Amino acid sequence: MSDSVRHAADLVGGEFELLRRETDGNIRAILGLIATFGTASLLVLAALMLFVVFLVKAAGALLGSEVAGALVVGGPFALATVVLTVLGIRRMSRDNLAPRRFERQVARDARMATRPRG
Repeated sequence: MSDSVRHAADLVGGEFELLRRETDGNIRAILGLIATFGTASLLVLAALMLFVVFLVKAAGALLGSEVAGALVVGGPFALATVVLTVLGIRRMSRDNLAPRRFERQVARDARMATRPRG
């Protein structure tokens, strides 16, 4: 009986260690994605700023109004922002972050523990 309790305790301890490692890996991956996305966003924003000002001025000169030029140039940027935001939120959903290996391992261990010994 004591061997069974000790082995069960070792098994549960191993399962929690697997959960901790997988969760730590997911957190590191998320932080890496956030840092990369943030840095890339800042660099793209800085690089495009002058180009956008040029487009607004050019469209304003063609249309006769800088307000109309700003609307024509800003519309696609607003659409791209909405699309990227939706994609990012989907990628960081709880379903994508669940510890799948831990769940499979627990189910496998439960099957092994409940099967008849022969």
